[in-house]
Amino acid sequence: MATRARSALREYLWLALVGGVLIAAILLVRANEDAIKTFIDQKPFWGVFLYIVLNILDAVLAPGATLPLIPVAAHVWGQVPAAIVTTAGWTAGSLIAFLIARQWGYPLVKKLTSPDRLKQLKKYIPEDLFWSIVLLRLVLPMDVMSYVLGLFTDITWPKYALATALGLTPSAFVLAYLGKLPNAYGLIMAGVGVVVAAAYVMVVRRRRHRRRAAA
Repeated sequence: MATRARSALREYLWLALVGGVLIAAILLVRANEDAIKTFIDQKPFWGVFLYIVLNILDAVLAPGATLPLIPVAAHVWGQVPAAIVTTAGWTAGSLIAFLIARQWGYPLVKKLTSPDRLKQLKKYIPEDLFWSIVLLRLVLPMDVMSYVLGLFTDITWPKYALATALGLTPSAFVLAYLGKLPNAYGLIMAGVGVVVAAAYVMVVRRRRHRRRAAA
């Protein structure tokens, strides 16, 4: 019972942390939007380089933390270039997370993400991996999915890279086009709230189901 309580607490704290980090990132970028635009505009190489690096870190460690930068990139570079660079960063980060799981395994992965989430997602791994990855990329956090696939499947590197790029590209283009809207940051914050709330409801329902099954 105590173990279950600790596991539930970790999940709730993780959701609160993710939501807090995303909201803080939105507020930080919004407050410094002009300075970030100026830097990217005046230093195009370093702007692209840092944007890709941040998106790699987003995919490996903190899914969604760089979402507030997409409107800035869309205004400076235009929607299509911003979407392409975003896809490149997300894909590279996902490949790094996949490599970490494939090369160093569970002992290292559990230090980077929640072991409970890894175990829960393992049972949802489908047989038709390629197109399932393409579809799941639209709805699941990048870091967890990369680690799960690296740990528990034998999909080849080229297939994983192609499926990941195909799955991430539509989201990048949608977010880049939304980023040019006047209320882009409000839309992102609302989206973050909906995702965190949905995740919380799923966790609560799963806990209740487990308690009923145990009873």
